[in-house]
Amino acid sequence: MKIQKTLLLCAILICPAQPAGAAEPNDLTACAAVTATDAEKFVGVSLEVTKIDKKIMLNAPWTHDSHCTYTPQGENADDPTAIARFLDVSLRFFPTAEAAQAIHQGTMEQFRKMAGGPDAPFKVIAITPLEAQAARAFYVELLADPQSDYISTMIMFYKGTIGGAVSAWKKPDSSLELTKAVFQHILTQLP
Repeated sequence: MKIQKTLLLCAILICPAQPAGAAEPNDLTACAAVTATDAEKFVGVSLEVTKIDKKIMLNAPWTHDSHCTYTPQGENADDPTAIARFLDVSLRFFPTAEAAQAIHQGTMEQFRKMAGGPDAPFKVIAITPLEAQAARAFYVELLADPQSDYISTMIMFYKGTIGGAVSAWKKPDSSLELTKAVFQHILTQLP
């Protein structure tokens, strides 16, 4: 009995349980982390996958990317500023947590430089660290469409060896709370 308890304790310490629904990194895609059903619940309207992308990266400090974009049927995802409902999820898989951290920090610095630059493709309103369980994250509020005063939000994050970004909006409602909700959902899907 004592040996069984010891083996059970060793198994728990060596192989900690993953969150319910979490997938192994090799099996996880952006479209699996946020399914079409999930996307519709978050955004509140019927959406379709308009872009799916999974790229193996050979000359980058990460192994592969996975990307999924949801828009209302018939909408053009190439110009999301013209769309009232939108959800975009990307995941990036790194060989080490250190590589994920370095890219995350570099991305934050790029947004900071862009905020101060006159030639930025959009106006950065704020860059704010975000408290997240077991993940490092920040969000960027930006004015991507000069014809509108709608401020969209993108959350950039990493957890262990997986990084990514999420953007979501349901105009005219604030995109911050919606994007945070999708981000929290994604965290439950990560190992």
